[in-house]
Amino acid sequence: MRWELLATSLAFALVFLPLLAWKWRIKIKIAISGGVIIGALTGLIVSQIGYATGLSTAALVVLELPLIMLVTGLIILTRFYRDPERTPTVTENVILSPADGTVVYVNKVEKGTALVSTKGERRFKLNEITDTDLLPNIVYLVGIDMNILNIHVNRAPIAGKILLRKRTAGKFMSLRKQESDILNERVTMVIGNGTFNVGVVQIASRLVRRIVSYVKEGNDLQIGQRIGAIVFGSQVDVAIPELENLSIKIKVGDEVKAGLSIVARYG
Repeated sequence: MRWELLATSLAFALVFLPLLAWKWRIKIKIAISGGVIIGALTGLIVSQIGYATGLSTAALVVLELPLIMLVTGLIILTRFYRDPERTPTVTENVILSPADGTVVYVNKVEKGTALVSTKGERRFKLNEITDTDLLPNIVYLVGIDMNILNIHVNRAPIAGKILLRKRTAGKFMSLRKQESDILNERVTMVIGNGTFNVGVVQIASRLVRRIVSYVKEGNDLQIGQRIGAIVFGSQVDVAIPELENLSIKIKVGDEVKAGLSIVARYG
């Protein structure tokens, strides 16, 4: 190991990865840990390249940042495409999280008001739900932010039948844009179990190439069943109706897992 290469590699990684973490809403402690691991690995690889080729230290330092980016990209892709088997531990009288990620809001929806999803300072109306009579009694809208390291397979929050599945085409612009309600692709589902209905909205971010659906309107679902996936960063909202003895079990900042974490209890 050439220690000067290890030092420069660690320095590059500990600058590059925290900047990436800030942009992609990843916890800084994860970025720092990753920076140490990736920086050390890159330093080792570049040192071996130096021994094998006889390149100068300056030339090897130039290789370090591209290599850090390559290793980071491979790790992100490996994590992103994870899809572990999951079996809900509780299935009765619960609404489960449809996504892995961080709860960014638990908004109370007053009767007679628009159903509005929020990303940062921007808001957009979920007209594809309110233009139907499938969810006339929504009382909470929960937003779950998925960063690039989260598992991106989404799951059914309840068992039931898909009563509505509607894709709103987008142009992959940032959710921070004012025009996001028009230009961001999203897929909206309403799932009914014969007693009540729940809405799930998958929202694409600007890096997304597509939202992949595994189901279609009319399909019967088991609670926790895979319903689709969003490529890279995204958000999933769940619309919860008025129910007897409804109790919300999550709060802003909580980390949740699709098909496992309980969003609400009722009955």
